[in-house]
Amino acid sequence: MERLPRNKIILATALIGLVLFCFPIYANIRIMSYNIKDFWLRFDGEPGSITDQGAKLDKDDLEKLEVVAGIINKKKPDVIGILECASLAELLFFNERFLGGQYKCWSFRAYDSRTFGIPLGLMVKKELQVKSVDLVEPRLFSSRGIIIADIAKGEYEFTLILVHLKSKIEHRLGESALKRDIQGSRLREIVKGKLEEDPATNIIICGDFNDYPG
Repeated sequence: MERLPRNKIILATALIGLVLFCFPIYANIRIMSYNIKDFWLRFDGEPGSITDQGAKLDKDDLEKLEVVAGIINKKKPDVIGILECASLAELLFFNERFLGGQYKCWSFRAYDSRTFGIPLGLMVKKELQVKSVDLVEPRLFSSRGIIIADIAKGEYEFTLILVHLKSKIEHRLGESALKRDIQGSRLREIVKGKLEEDPATNIIICGDFNDYPG
């Protein structure tokens, strides 16, 4: 089997709930990725609960958001990949109220069996150059989509690929395993295509890989 060059790809470990991961890479860039687990539930249980006066937050909601924001502000990541993040309005509100408006925000609601889908979000420090951000194959990538973003910090350029792989929970025998196999093959095709276009491309893959059942 053909192998892809290891020195060109950085793969971030899967993350669940509020467990955050942040690591420095070349050009002093810090990447953070987490699964916030239904972020909109912090906003009265459904997306779109932002009003002109701000979000309707009770004490518990406020405390949870302050914990997440505290870790982000402490680690100071340049880029944050978010799974199950929120609507764009809620993400923008969180950025302005808790993070001082440091980031440019994107939110894509991919399609899934859940009522509100499983949104993918991206936050990038305003001083970084974002050349493109796209949601790829929202109905084919196990209905969860995949974000591909081309970003530059100074002269250092990289492609960030944000994924949310299917969990290993099997409601019907083999169903999840098949979807994960399809996702893995498609992800490999995307990486291979990027490297064929430019062998010097720097690629970061992050998100929730659902590495264990749950």
